[in-house]
Amino acid sequence: MPGLSLPTFPTDPNLVPEDMAARFSRIKYVITDTDNTMVSHGQALASTDGTPSIELAQTLVDLRRAGVSVIPCTGRNRAMIREDVRILGMPGWIGEMGGILCLHEGRESDWRYFTADMPYDPACGVTPHDLIMQTGAVQRMLERWYDCLELYNDNNIGYQYREVTVALRGAVIEDEAQAMLDESGLPLYLADNGFVSRISGQTILPRNPDGTLEGVHTYHITPRGLDKGSATKRYIELLGVDPAEVICCGDSPADCRMAPHCGTFLLMRNGIENPKSQSELANCGNAFVSAEDATDGFCRAMQTILAIKRQS
Repeated sequence: MPGLSLPTFPTDPNLVPEDMAARFSRIKYVITDTDNTMVSHGQALASTDGTPSIELAQTLVDLRRAGVSVIPCTGRNRAMIREDVRILGMPGWIGEMGGILCLHEGRESDWRYFTADMPYDPACGVTPHDLIMQTGAVQRMLERWYDCLELYNDNNIGYQYREVTVALRGAVIEDEAQAMLDESGLPLYLADNGFVSRISGQTILPRNPDGTLEGVHTYHITPRGLDKGSATKRYIELLGVDPAEVICCGDSPADCRMAPHCGTFLLMRNGIENPKSQSELANCGNAFVSAEDATDGFCRAMQTILAIKRQS
């Protein structure tokens, strides 16, 4: 049994207690992680086990018809998440672990950088990402863990397209890596964004004969104070909505940082055994675990919310 005991998000709307139903009926925004939460295997038309499915697409359509906005909150860069949002018809997005906040996507996009505790002047002529790279701390980490750490090239495009954060994958001694960042001259933080089990492109990381990986983390170097939690808090403030109207969803410790800033938090069942997630949610009374893993669990929870909203 996992160390953390959370109630399972209900799947039968008829069995939901009245006070909980009233809480769920207020939800107007879903701020959600993408990979291994809303999306499995990098596909919108697949179930958790990878079989072809329209369930996620149908759930997103149902949410939109009910007036519920879905806002992806991801480590992905602007180029990746903006295209996903455009295709799926979502109103906005949070990218780079919260470093870019887009309130409205479209011909006239409304977006801004969010660097939390790291001073940044847009007039300086370089991005926050460039400032971090200029410290040399990232290069020192790559040299220290030369055979088990690499820059993460988004979507296998072969280069770093980042504006606020630095993305890496591999395995490091996290306290030592953080100490390197502390000596950089900028207030920086090493965020663990969960495990990756497969890499389709080139990598220096060791793979099993079947192509899978073990013990490989995705990391993001971010301005100190910037995480999905602080970014979600700021995003909700910019929207001008009541946090009680927001449900946040995710599978990693980084996602769990959103829990204190929303009315309801959904931890995916595939993420509950991570001890860091357990620590993040230990004192959160608004958290549930999904009834199923990843996409299937996300869709079940959203359909319960929609059924309750129809009944209210």
